[in-house]
Formats: sequence, structure tokens, C-alpha cells
Amino acid sequence: MKKVYFLFFVFTLFLGFGCQEKPGANTGKASEIKTFTPPADGKIMENQKQAYIKASFALKKAMDNYSENIKVFIDKYKVNPDLSQMSDTTFLKAHPDIRKAWKVLTLKWIDMQNMAYESAGITEEEFNWIGGALTDKINSDIQKDVEKALTPKSEEKKESKEEKEK
Repeated sequence: MKKVYFLFFVFTLFLGFGCQEKPGANTGKASEIKTFTPPADGKIMENQKQAYIKASFALKKAMDNYSENIKVFIDKYKVNPDLSQMSDTTFLKAHPDIRKAWKVLTLKWIDMQNMAYESAGITEEEFNWIGGALTDKINSDIQKDVEKALTPKSEEKKESKEEKEK
């Protein structure tokens, strides 16, 4: 069960954060973006493992913060909790204050993600590559280390108790 939660977490991070606007994408500052080239052998290095773990924790913290910001936004502007109105151009044209606040919130989310990657010394591209490479057999030992590091302690205790009962 722990493995399912972990793989779901990796998959969620991989999908959720891989589809965001890249820093410098609209600013013409592409030369400032650090590029990443995956290793030819496909192996995740120890420093990449540590950076991935650190970025994962930072991203989790950012997600928690963003979730709170979303709740405040919903309460303040009385929009649908599913935020469906934020993709309704007619609604947004009729409510420029909400459109502006949503744009600010969206940009804040992108900044929080970028800060999470930066704090771990990793790019979003490298983070996403590591997330995918964790499923490769060649990285099974690293995958176990990452899984252990990212599994909440309460989940470890629960699984340990279930294993003893068997």
C-alpha cells in the first residue's frame, strides 16, 4: 500500500508540476535558465536523489500554502469551490477584479514552484526526469530511498503494524 501511495505521489508531482510555464518563457531571458541533460545511462545520482527529496518537501509545502490561498480566494470572491468559473472567459470579462486576483494567484503559484526547485538546487526539468526515472528498474535502490524519505511517519507505523499482524 505504501508503494501505491508513493507512486501516486510521484505521478501527481510529475504531472502537476510538469505542465507549468517555465521561468523566462515570456521574458526573453531564456539564457538565464539552467538546462538539464539526462545521463546516458539513465541512473539517478545521489545528489539528484537528495535534491529530488528536498524539492518534493518544498513543493508539498508550496501546495499546502497554495491550497490555503485558494480557500481564501473562494471565500473572498464567492466563486464555485471547483473554480470552474476561472476558465469561463465570459465570467472573467464580467468580473475584472476576480480575473486580476486569479492571475496574481496563478503567478504566485508559479513563483512558489520555482522557489521550491531553486531551494533544492534543481530545475523543474530535472525534477520531472528524476520522477520518471524512479520507475526504471536501474534506479530501484534509489526509488526505495526516495519512497522511505517521502513516506509520512504515520504511514510507516501503520504499515509496520499491518505487517506484524500478518
